[in-house]
Amino acid sequence: MRIPGYLAGTAILFAVLAAQAQTPSPDRVAYDAAFQDSLKNPSDPATVLRYAEAAVKVNDLEGAISALERLLLINGDQPRVKLELGTLYYRLGSYEAARAYFESARASARATPEVKQLSGEYLGPPSTPSTGGPGNNNNNN
Repeated sequence: MRIPGYLAGTAILFAVLAAQAQTPSPDRVAYDAAFQDSLKNPSDPATVLRYAEAAVKVNDLEGAISALERLLLINGDQPRVKLELGTLYYRLGSYEAARAYFESARASARATPEVKQLSGEYLGPPSTPSTGGPGNNNNNN
């Protein structure tokens, strides 16, 4: 019995896709290794940061958030970490959580000009009593 050409082509396509599905990407391999390392050494900031970076690469935003929040438990005054958390929460659509982290990053005495500027890009200019901020509809005439 002869198999029609289009069926043979379909079978080959499925075989190729199945083989690709079984071979994890280099980013996934790095993520899995970083996760295992973070389980072995959960209080080491460098290990936790490596896991957070690997998690972002495989789009595990919740995993990255968890790791970065763990870094804040180790040392709470890390404006760069807060900026990254704000960005991740923003990507998830959790805008209030993102705003809180951006504001905290921008307000930190340890924030670099770059962190302040990037946080400000998400927040907009700070509001003042005389001028108001974005969306301020106060008419103090």
